[in-house]
Amino acid sequence: MSGLLEKDICLLLRGHRNMLILFFMICVFLGLGQPGTFILGYLPSLMLVVLIGTFSCDESDNGFPFLFTLPIDRKTYIQEKYVFCVGGTVVSFAIAWMLYMASQVLHGVSNLSGLLLENAGMIPVFLAVFFIALSVMIPVQIKFGAESARVLMAGICFFFAGVVLFVQKIAGEATLDQIAELLGTITGNVPGQAGIFAVSIAVVLISYGISVRFMEKREI
Repeated sequence: MSGLLEKDICLLLRGHRNMLILFFMICVFLGLGQPGTFILGYLPSLMLVVLIGTFSCDESDNGFPFLFTLPIDRKTYIQEKYVFCVGGTVVSFAIAWMLYMASQVLHGVSNLSGLLLENAGMIPVFLAVFFIALSVMIPVQIKFGAESARVLMAGICFFFAGVVLFVQKIAGEATLDQIAELLGTITGNVPGQAGIFAVSIAVVLISYGISVRFMEKREI
């Protein structure tokens, strides 16, 4: 697995070097330019797309037939992809968190340790969202390919946007406020945050099992 990780890291740093530099420059500008939490979702979301894109690189130019002539099996390949994507997501979120903290200092926040303790509960919630997203994208990528994965994620975003608009239209703004308040209550305490993170880990494990089955049935 270490060889596969080295391959993907080199592919990421060499093949996508210019794009990563551009992304980082944009994220530094956005992260330091405003004190909000936007950067905490923006940078990991960009990296998630780049990380998932390594599947397409492996698949292009008959890459899979060559890859599986090496002493690895399909299950090991999927294990490495999950380790790579989860690890890359965590690293990108850590960078985004540092940019967020730096922006607070630049905008006059003096009690940085107090701010860190106050907002620490956001960490498992944000990571849970990203883990669930990659848990959906990886099996779809393996089963249907890159284009279908992008279409599916766009469809999911439109679906949730449609649900919000539907609830707002049928039940009214007050119901949306109640739902938002309920979600805030759940994510605003340690048991709720731990529960959401635990659910996301379970979703990743289920997704891993599905991806292994898809890969084993796939014709190379």
